[in-house]
Amino acid sequence: MSERNIVAAVDIGTNTVICLVGSNGERGKIDILGHSIVASSGVRRGVVFNIEEVVVAVKNAVEKATQHIDVTVKKLYVNVAGQNLRTIEKRMSKSIGEGKIISNADVRELFRAAKETNPGNGEKVYHVINQSYSVDGETGIHNPIGVPGAELVAEYRLVVGPENYEQLLRACIEKAGFQLVRCIVNPIAAAEAVVSADEKEAGVVVVDLGAGTTSISIYYDSVLRHLGMIPFGGNVVTRDIREGCSIVLRQAESLKVQYGAAMGENISDNMVVTIPGKNGWEPKEISFKSLAYIIQARMEEIIESAYYQIEKSGFAEHLGAGIVITGGGAKLDGLANLVKFKTAMDVRVGLPANGIIDEKDKPVFTPQYATAFGLLKKAINDETANNDEVIVKKPRRNLFKQQSETIMQRLTLFFNDEQDSEL
Repeated sequence: MSERNIVAAVDIGTNTVICLVGSNGERGKIDILGHSIVASSGVRRGVVFNIEEVVVAVKNAVEKATQHIDVTVKKLYVNVAGQNLRTIEKRMSKSIGEGKIISNADVRELFRAAKETNPGNGEKVYHVINQSYSVDGETGIHNPIGVPGAELVAEYRLVVGPENYEQLLRACIEKAGFQLVRCIVNPIAAAEAVVSADEKEAGVVVVDLGAGTTSISIYYDSVLRHLGMIPFGGNVVTRDIREGCSIVLRQAESLKVQYGAAMGENISDNMVVTIPGKNGWEPKEISFKSLAYIIQARMEEIIESAYYQIEKSGFAEHLGAGIVITGGGAKLDGLANLVKFKTAMDVRVGLPANGIIDEKDKPVFTPQYATAFGLLKKAINDETANNDEVIVKKPRRNLFKQQSETIMQRLTLFFNDEQDSEL
């Protein structure tokens, strides 16, 4: 196995930090070598606000992901989130000359010029997404290389956001003792993991339900057409439960994860859960149906905000593959049905298995890992980065002990209470 192809990706979320270490596998799949999920409290609405807390979480995540494999991580790919990420249109042109043929160098020149665009107001360009080309007025060209023409025009969609998003992440990664290879915008990474090429061609919406933010990415004709961010996610649902049931935040999160549902009408009236009393307080009974209606009210608000983004994009009539919901919030029982009811579109839950890993290699088959898997896939396919030193070998340990520990790691991860904290 080539060390060049072994990479590490870290999904820094509002409630958790997830680390995956992987490499190229057979038939274009990805081999997952190590994985971990740890709690984090240094991020708000997808943006770092406490560097020290994020540093600790990143260190812990990488250490847990590599403790049972003979490698040491040196560089990381990381996600960028935050409510101020957006897309803008950019049109670039280049004179080729009469009788000449458009070359790869011409296309790269336009791409570099678009990448160097200064959006102003402290923003930077995180991604450049080509929409289409035109040559001498002939539009709708996807690949202009080899086409004769005097003028080449490229239509781009730039993903832009505050420059300090990356600056804060870089400060955390470097203080944790690693190097930041590249930042990848969260909704793009999530879509990479959960939707297929056919779905992107037919038109699809990916709604990534995180704890602090909800992101929307829209693809049509195999191209990213729109990206939007909603500045709230699963955490507001937890706060609503706390207020509605008069309990503490920790209890509200447990109720949501263990007993929560997205639709109240199908819940039995006589199903209740008892919250134990402490310090002389009487135990409290909470109806499953009441809990579901509290959750449903907030989830409907999130769905309506997402649907506004769909209509705003101008591609609402071109989404043949419907909506894919993913992220920790997508684990909520009945959510797909609620989204379908509110939008009248086909809906499915997006699991991180879009041509990424074999069944036998899936350590955690859950939508919560979608962004991390997407980051890993992007990292392995990143031909622009020099990843020679992303991983270095550790001294080999006892093989039987290593295999036993790996099995135990996978077993305990399924029963880790931290696994549900992104819901």
